[in-house]
Amino acid sequence: MLKKDLRTIGSDLIHMAIEFGASSAGIANIKDLKGAPSFVMMPERPHIDRVGAIPYETGLPEGVVAWEEGMKSVLVITYAHSEKEKHLDWWIDEKNPLGNKKLMEINKRVYDYINSTYKGVMAKPLNYYVEKGGVWLKDSAVIAGLGVIGKNNLLVTPQYGPRVRLRAMFLNIDIPSTGPLNWDPCENCAMPCRTSCPQNVFSEKIYSEKDYSNISENNLPGRDGTYNLKTCDIQMQKDEEADNASKLEIEGYGRAESIIDYCRNCELNCLVGRGF
Repeated sequence: MLKKDLRTIGSDLIHMAIEFGASSAGIANIKDLKGAPSFVMMPERPHIDRVGAIPYETGLPEGVVAWEEGMKSVLVITYAHSEKEKHLDWWIDEKNPLGNKKLMEINKRVYDYINSTYKGVMAKPLNYYVEKGGVWLKDSAVIAGLGVIGKNNLLVTPQYGPRVRLRAMFLNIDIPSTGPLNWDPCENCAMPCRTSCPQNVFSEKIYSEKDYSNISENNLPGRDGTYNLKTCDIQMQKDEEADNASKLEIEGYGRAESIIDYCRNCELNCLVGRGF
């Protein structure tokens, strides 16, 4: 295939992902991903015992992505989670959140479309977790041009701010990346995302660029090395213990016996994309 043909296919897959319900979509070429911050830093980061840790099933060292042989690019999709639709992010009766189920449905429809439309194009929908064969989704979305990493350590998109969830699939065709964006929404911001954190997870610098290969300070967690995952986990643990068993009627689900509503302060207080 000519490169022009590959770009056309990429554009079509992006269009169809949005047609099937994605809020946005883009392509990240694997050559670009391998140099992205999380893909470089996470295999070098010391182990952290954390809430909800997933055991590695890939047979690879911690943080290392299992690159599927023959795969050359990644289709990344987002699904917006507005403040008005908080139930999309809830763990209801210990089941997969409704928003994540929607992402999986969209991915499956794109996968079926590829199989029925493009002979010779192979696709593999990816697990959310790197530990189960996935990729680092936020950095993949950055390379795909869907947003940038903000000072809240979240993907911040132009349309929805950080109020999105992500999913991806491998493709065996060498489509050029559709990003990154030349955009900085955090410049001159008072950072209500940080000041609203109940655990003050951005209160001190805990990562240094000197400790990692080819990582600049601006690419550290929180963009300055201050994001503390273990402290964030304290709040997650509290949220799990709170377990709002309210027997609510949830749209698209029915009556809920148990609800875990994880803290989203750093996400919902971001000024970008509020009110969509």
